[in-house]
Amino acid sequence: MSELMVVIDERARLATAVLAASDWPDKEQGQAPHAVHPHSKQLRQFVRPFAAHPAVAQLNAGLDTGRPLTDFFTAALRCAWPDFAPTESLPEGLAGWTAVLLDFAAQTKLADFWAAHSQPWEEARAGLETIFAQSQIMIFLGKLLGQSAPKDVAVMPTVAYPMLNPVLAETADTLFFILPPAKAWGESPPWPHGEDPGWAIAQTGWHLAGHFLQNTLAELDEAGRALLRHAAVTLCLEADFDEAEAMAYLVRSKKEHNLPRLPLGVEQLRDYLAGNGRSLEAVISNW
Repeated sequence: MSELMVVIDERARLATAVLAASDWPDKEQGQAPHAVHPHSKQLRQFVRPFAAHPAVAQLNAGLDTGRPLTDFFTAALRCAWPDFAPTESLPEGLAGWTAVLLDFAAQTKLADFWAAHSQPWEEARAGLETIFAQSQIMIFLGKLLGQSAPKDVAVMPTVAYPMLNPVLAETADTLFFILPPAKAWGESPPWPHGEDPGWAIAQTGWHLAGHFLQNTLAELDEAGRALLRHAAVTLCLEADFDEAEAMAYLVRSKKEHNLPRLPLGVEQLRDYLAGNGRSLEAVISNW
């Protein structure tokens, strides 16, 4: 059976530092103004003098052409640590980028910075480890897929960048889910990762269901895709917490995303998970 683990991966963390030195923080603020974690401000200030480094320049060039962040994290995670030799195929055009990452780390003396600022990373990891220690999310995904998830899942908190939206990055045997902290209201800094277990499970369930069910979702229209993913998250929350947590998510999602059929979709999906003999495709065929 596939497993879920909480990690701080040094390859991905190096990529967050390159992001901090790049145009990415300003691009995020352009998407939606938001407060960031205090650590991300410290990191950005620390790496600011290296904004002209080739690793940063190449990342900026990719961002300017619309290249998604997942490509850069995938490239970093498909290299060995600590020498960054590729261990499997990299996204097209990013071999040169991974080749200069170690030089960026050396020039910035990044290891010293991480050592001096380890507390926020360890707090984030500890918070998620507590949340996922008793989680049934991988069992739930197995029932949803009709088989064990094809890869292990590594959940990595980030208190650097990206700070607005999670990122999925895939290697041969592991799906990495890089999770920023929850955005707070107004100008307050983000909530700690461990502050809201329901939010952490909902975010993880939403993105993992979207990834592992991508072929099924491709057969649905936009409303159908949203219905299936929100129904899955609702039942995942019910499995991990209780009916009240699930109902709160259902009511909120129904209103925010204009999904009047969500309660019916949840019951239909619940029936499927109970083993009614119908395939998932048959259950959602009229969605």
